[in-house]
Amino acid sequence: MSDHDIVLSVVDDDGIEAWLERVVDEPFRLEQVSRSDLTRVLRLLEATTAHVVMVEISEADMDQSLAIITALTSARPWVTVITVCARANQELLLQAMRAGARDCFVAGTDAGDVRERLRRHQLLRVGHYGDEVRSGTNNLTLVASASATVDTRFLTQNVALALNRLFPGERCLAIDTQPGERGIFYLDVHNEYNLENLLASPETLDETLIGTALEEYRPGLRLLAGGVDSGNLQGDRSADLFIALNHLMQMFDRIVINVGTLESRHWVRALGIHARHLLVAMHPLVDQAHAVRSLGNDWRSHLGRESQVSLVVDGVDSHVPPGLDELADTAGVPLLGGLPMDWRYRLLAMNSGLPIQEQSPRCRYSRTLQALVGKLEMQQDDVTSSSWWQRVRSNG
Repeated sequence: MSDHDIVLSVVDDDGIEAWLERVVDEPFRLEQVSRSDLTRVLRLLEATTAHVVMVEISEADMDQSLAIITALTSARPWVTVITVCARANQELLLQAMRAGARDCFVAGTDAGDVRERLRRHQLLRVGHYGDEVRSGTNNLTLVASASATVDTRFLTQNVALALNRLFPGERCLAIDTQPGERGIFYLDVHNEYNLENLLASPETLDETLIGTALEEYRPGLRLLAGGVDSGNLQGDRSADLFIALNHLMQMFDRIVINVGTLESRHWVRALGIHARHLLVAMHPLVDQAHAVRSLGNDWRSHLGRESQVSLVVDGVDSHVPPGLDELADTAGVPLLGGLPMDWRYRLLAMNSGLPIQEQSPRCRYSRTLQALVGKLEMQQDDVTSSSWWQRVRSNG
């Protein structure tokens, strides 16, 4: 999936929105935003580089709908605007066409017809010079897990630090969506500024804000506390998250996000399109391997075509079956590798608030983790997300 497969839905009516979610199926992905904030609509359009936008029209607030259509076609001439309404109205349709709309969908129309017309509009779209640049920002690494018992906070912080070591000349941002009260990840660092502040005013995000609000934890590495509840990742809030992260992706070479378990579906839905890597962590337990396979049904449609999904087995004991390859086969996900428990050194790093790579650089965990991240960056594109989904489907 590319950004051009994203269809923006500027709809407030719950019935129309539910209908669109049913009929707009693969390869398209629906991003919904309300009509109340034109600035947010335009920012989301810029962040996604979508080429098709569906705008709700009704007699009750036709002026607002026409204003949105006019603004979209004026600011982004290459965009195809399609109106959506609850019932056919010739006068509304004529006004929308004069404002710049190119088609109209009536709720309840046959799903196959809607998809065919969407495909036709995508084929006829007029490209613009920024397409290739913007679609190349797949610089996210999302770290999720099969169970809440898997400590993705510790894994994510160490992946970020390993990337920072591997690419010292690049700018890296690590976001902890499950921060504790005493700090970000397990590190001894306290930033007053968090993701909630960023989502409250994403338009203020610039280099000055980053430089003042987020101090460098290590040269080239900054940390940000998340803590946005999944209940707030719906509708406009999800749009704001997409917009804010798109801005951050333009400012950092790499972004690593701990999405854990409970919130993983919402984060993957909001950001999976830009994910370069999705790391799925699990303990060497058969039931967690089956849980990883079932997660595929939630994640499949939200990842980009070039997103690579990799399995990390945490807490490996080579003397206890099943082996790593067997677990990966059950999970249906390509294996990146396994990490030893090394509990003594983990515990020391967590309690001291220091990176395990600095405190115990020679321990098995530190050396194995650095090797895994190096392997991750050297992976070739022959193991693609599409092949993974085919395996999930054929073996599920």
